Amino acid sequence: MENQILRPVLEAIIEIFGMFAIGALLRKLKFIDKEDLSKFSSVVFDVLFPIMIFASIATQLKPDRICELWMLPLIGFLMMLLGWILGWGLRYGMQNRGNGRTETFHHFCIVNNYIFLPLIVISNLWGETYEPLLFLFNVGSTIGLWTIGIGVLTGSDLKRAVKNILSPNLLAVFLGFIVVWLQIPLPGVVLKVANKSGGAAVPLILLLIGATLWGNIKNIFDDKWDICYLTLCRLILIPLINIWIIKMIPMPLDIYRVAFVVSIMPVSVNTSVLTLRYGGNPELAGQAAVITTVVSIVTIPLLLYLL
Repeated sequence: MENQILRPVLEAIIEIFGMFAIGALLRKLKFIDKEDLSKFSSVVFDVLFPIMIFASIATQLKPDRICELWMLPLIGFLMMLLGWILGWGLRYGMQNRGNGRTETFHHFCIVNNYIFLPLIVISNLWGETYEPLLFLFNVGSTIGLWTIGIGVLTGSDLKRAVKNILSPNLLAVFLGFIVVWLQIPLPGVVLKVANKSGGAAVPLILLLIGATLWGNIKNIFDDKWDICYLTLCRLILIPLINIWIIKMIPMPLDIYRVAFVVSIMPVSVNTSVLTLRYGGNPELAGQAAVITTVVSIVTIPLLLYLL
């Protein structure tokens, strides 16, 4: 049982850090400059990521399962809403709260790595049949990311917050739902183009994160208290609260497993890119992405025993 749990976790983390390393190498060799990061992130988040979201919903969500699996996106969103509520209190445990660090920490409480790492872990533990469930779960997570998750980074600027919430990503969610709900037929070539171009989003995000981390690597262990504190909150405290709640809610086993795995994931690996685009502290985001992902090698297998 230990090998069944540990192996997929290690494989997922090795994949992530392999992509990080390529992005860092590209930055080191000057293929990507600091000025390029914002431009490339615009391509990923405004074009490729929405295409990936639309393609996932349009191809994976079946009309006859909407009523049966309605809990998945709801749980995905409510999990982030709970993180938003908890973050208001937990953020005061930070010692260094200036320069967007408080908002970035609050973002950590809301958004974790709900796409790439859990996809690999779930697929390796229970097979490809669970992947559509994760994609549907991610509908709620995506709405949570582009509403309350981005909202805490934009601060009190209501106009900017509304602009960011009404993003291409949220539009892609609703368009995908319309296509599925109304059963609008899409040409096969359109779906192929969408799947292939959208499939480039996650690898490019990881490359950009690696390139961003290269510029912050010297400061990776600065503010040791804050790093240890956010690691404790994101990998232990918040997951345990989520687990306690979802264990009390009656739900099918496959839905429970997906919610459980997502709840114990580390800091979202794209947070460093998001903070460049929407505000916050990219340095803290870079530190958190690396350290919590490494520590999760230990915490994920341990928490999985609570299944």
